[in-house]
Amino acid sequence: MLPEYQLFLDGENLDQFWQMVRWLLFFIAPIIMIFFATDAIKLLIKAIRKGLGMETTEKDDDDYDVYRY
Repeated sequence: MLPEYQLFLDGENLDQFWQMVRWLLFFIAPIIMIFFATDAIKLLIKAIRKGLGMETTEKDDDDYDVYRY
């Protein structure tokens, strides 16, 4: 006789898996959102500064002089 087989993802194991995923996302998602929020704020500040003409980088419009001897 063959022993009874057991599915890996039966109802109880599947519920336990999704419970673990839920708690993992519950604790990890805020950390990920903080990193994305800081990047979004940096981009927003850069766009506002560019729109108001307060860009910090100065453009180098001076051409290089070429001397030929």
